[in-house]
Amino acid sequence: MSTGSKKQTKSDFMELSFEEALSTLEKIIQQMESGDAPLDSLVTHYQNGVRMLKICRSKLNSAELKINEVKEIDGELCEKNFEETF
Repeated sequence: MSTGSKKQTKSDFMELSFEEALSTLEKIIQQMESGDAPLDSLVTHYQNGVRMLKICRSKLNSAELKINEVKEIDGELCEKNFEETF
């Protein structure tokens, strides 16, 4: 996530990969926990952290849906449920 002057839109955030969003979230948490950030920036960090968390959850949900794959057994299409694999 760039820290340039361009304001990022929701679609910019959603283009992040799961790994990018998670890495950004981890950095935000580290900055907030360090105690070095001014109070004003804590609110911004919190808001950005919530955005990253939503992206991570969305990406995980999407991956789970993809795992509910369709496979062929004896010529018949069968849905393989994600939860049945564990």
